[in-house]
Amino acid sequence: MVWATRNRDLTLRGASNDHRDVRRDKDGPATREAILDAAMRTFTENTFAGSSMADVAQRAGVAVGSIYRHFPSKESLGNAVYQLWKGRALSAIVAAVDPDAPSRTAFAQMWRAFARFAAEHPDAFAFLEYQQHEAYLDSAGQATAHKVMAFVRDFIVRGQQAGELRSAPPDMLIALAYGALVGFTRDGRAGAPPSAADPALVTAAEEAVWAMLRAD
Repeated sequence: MVWATRNRDLTLRGASNDHRDVRRDKDGPATREAILDAAMRTFTENTFAGSSMADVAQRAGVAVGSIYRHFPSKESLGNAVYQLWKGRALSAIVAAVDPDAPSRTAFAQMWRAFARFAAEHPDAFAFLEYQQHEAYLDSAGQATAHKVMAFVRDFIVRGQQAGELRSAPPDMLIALAYGALVGFTRDGRAGAPPSAADPALVTAAEEAVWAMLRAD
């Protein structure tokens, strides 16, 4: 009888520990990652404004309360998704570009890195570049966006100082080149393979944009 009672106590303690382990897992990094991935895909399909936390929870396979344990609001979730993927994009570009290379070489490296990122992560690229984020980005999110712009602007200024890029306001050249990139990656998203996945098209687009940027 004593053995049975002790055995029952051990079983109950084990069940309690198992329950805590499950709860800890639900609140852990794997769940956070699943929420971020689900949010990115949901925001891409429905836009940030058109998505609810319930939509994200359903896609992630978690309860809405689980999301709020990680992110206190939809805005904080949107910021986290934006910072995650904008940061990954920046890391990919910085790793690909040789800052000491001639402008033509560095531009090719940058263009192909952007195109590769868009081809490998089409949903994330669509979320970042095809939607407006200003309404909910906090200072950290804005800082991440500014880092990308600063890196590209530095490339433009160096090229102009070397006489390799046309003389024009750097932000104007960035807008023209980046607009071309975003338009290029949009092509084929309705079921066809994206243009950014075709090396020949990536090279042709790169040459066309370089012709617009280079010094006469």
